[in-house]
Amino acid sequence: MTVLSSEVNEQTQTEESDLCLVRYLKEELAVPDESIELAMRHCEQERGTLPMVLWRYGFVSIDQLNQIFDWMER
Repeated sequence: MTVLSSEVNEQTQTEESDLCLVRYLKEELAVPDESIELAMRHCEQERGTLPMVLWRYGFVSIDQLNQIFDWMER
């Protein structure tokens, strides 16, 4: 199977944006590492986005969820 460079670039950009999101969650919203790690595992199982899983499990409030979405739009 041949991997196209555009696929590699897209995956790299996704990984970088995920790292930025995790950094934002930790630094700006003070979400504990354990909560982020647990939510990330559930994202893989449930195919949900990290912000929604964090909210669904009560790791962030609805106000924080809105802040996350506002941050992601920038």
